[in-house]
Amino acid sequence: MKNSLKQEFFKFSHQRIPLYGVIALFVLMLYSAVSKSGVSRGIVAQGFGAGQWVTIIMITIASTFMAMEYQNRTIMTLFYKSSHKAYIYTAKMLVIILYGLALMVLSFLITVIFKALFVGNRYQWTTSFKHSDLINALLMSLTGSFIYILFIVTLAFFLISWIKNNPAVVGIGLAIIFLGAAFSSVIMGNFPSLIPLLKWNPLNMIYVINQLMIPGYFSKISYLSTDQIIIANIAYMIIFSVFGYLIFKKTTSIIV
Repeated sequence: MKNSLKQEFFKFSHQRIPLYGVIALFVLMLYSAVSKSGVSRGIVAQGFGAGQWVTIIMITIASTFMAMEYQNRTIMTLFYKSSHKAYIYTAKMLVIILYGLALMVLSFLITVIFKALFVGNRYQWTTSFKHSDLINALLMSLTGSFIYILFIVTLAFFLISWIKNNPAVVGIGLAIIFLGAAFSSVIMGNFPSLIPLLKWNPLNMIYVINQLMIPGYFSKISYLSTDQIIIANIAYMIIFSVFGYLIFKKTTSIIV
């Protein structure tokens, strides 16, 4: 497992994908900072949209990193060199998750810099925000975002192992990120008697990004307590990981 992890780190670090992710995050956060009339406390608490931007970047990078093995016809070479397919799959996933964690740390640093540049001393980190203070709200938002990264990365690996089509996986991921929550709310609104069951649907999991920051408000939308939505995200992570690996293990076809 250790050797597989080293190989995947080496492979990932020598691609341009990590750099593109960093550049994209900076540009998108900058866009959030300058695209509105002013920077509010809410924008700072959300890390200039870091949660949304990082999940978009991660669905793209996770899918691309796995798809390249098929596109470059190297997946069979990996299988030939190692009989432990679980090590290969797990190592790839860990590399991407750690990269997601690095992006969250970077987004925190960028938020601190952007706050100083665009807001200055207008809002102190101890300023009250939604029954908390600004710094705590930011940390909770980033924590919720990282939990959702676990969901979205394992989903991407599952989908790319299953359909082996990178554009399709990215499209599905973006649809879930942008439309999933709204679609989930519509379904639960139309079938209120089924809410105890429907609230556990995977489209509802994205609320974890904001629910850790403002639990009282978003728990009424997700119909899940903060503990429940964290556990549900982790449960889906495990489910996607298991089924993704089972499909990956049986892989014999190559992307054309």
